[in-house]
Amino acid sequence: MGEILIQSKNLKKYFVDTGGWLSKRKNTVKAVDNVDLEIYQHETLALVGESGCGKSTLARLLINLLEPTDGEVCYKGENIFSLSAEATKQFKKQVQFIFQDPYACLNPRMKVSDIIGEPLTTHKLANGTSKENRVEELMNLVGLRKEFMNRYPHQFSGGQRQRIGIARALALNPELLICDEPVSALDVSIQSQILNLLKDLQGQFGLTYFFISHNLSVVRYMADRVCVMFLGKVVELGNCKEIFEQPLHPYTAFLMNAAPIPNPRLRNRERLLLEGEVPSPINPPPGCSFHARCPYVQEICRVEEPKLTDRGGRKCACHFSLT
Repeated sequence: MGEILIQSKNLKKYFVDTGGWLSKRKNTVKAVDNVDLEIYQHETLALVGESGCGKSTLARLLINLLEPTDGEVCYKGENIFSLSAEATKQFKKQVQFIFQDPYACLNPRMKVSDIIGEPLTTHKLANGTSKENRVEELMNLVGLRKEFMNRYPHQFSGGQRQRIGIARALALNPELLICDEPVSALDVSIQSQILNLLKDLQGQFGLTYFFISHNLSVVRYMADRVCVMFLGKVVELGNCKEIFEQPLHPYTAFLMNAAPIPNPRLRNRERLLLEGEVPSPINPPPGCSFHARCPYVQEICRVEEPKLTDRGGRKCACHFSLT
């Protein structure tokens, strides 16, 4: 692996749920709970897990869009939550976000040239002709013709809108892109085009990706390493190929088993499916948070929380890993 670009240490984000103005009870939702994570330069680290497990919250913590309850995030060795105003501005130039919904993340009242060029204006990096030339260059990079510069978002398809969002994210020459479900809102036929574009851009500019996705086929195609989250905690972390072929954590195994296989001969194969309800993040169970759904549960799982420990170059939080 290369050098660590960004890492979290004991990172926590808790939200207080008051239950409404008539309620006297206050509940705490542990959206991100004690997460240690490293992202290396030029790699793609994928983050997977069920809806509500804390993926997007973690991503927003990593780029200082949310204040943590505890812990720190270090970018090139410096805690981003204690940076000066000027240093924070420089950090935010290096880390950009590609959003899930290309229909919602673009201002419908702005022309494409203004949307893509807005970061350049905000950071006072270009104006006039130089800004126009940079916008034209960015549009060419993502496969959009310069004749589209004066059009509005509603005049584009979903795939073209996502290309506009990618061009905007590249405007400041960032090192890290947070890709939050970047193809989930697109037609399947368009998804591969956007994924190939992201791969080409990564090779061309040496980008680092933190890639959030529910689609395991997309993850397998894009990722170098995979991080699996369950109920705000990291339960497994390791090389993409190894995790797909031989998962250590039972939850990871069930995720991989649920993914469709493009082989009609395996259509009737026996598949193990998770049973039971997902535990509430407001009132998580004691011990291992997965024990209520785990078919391999033992008494220790109900009382003692497993630590995320190294297992031969991979990390797993399970008392009884599968291998």
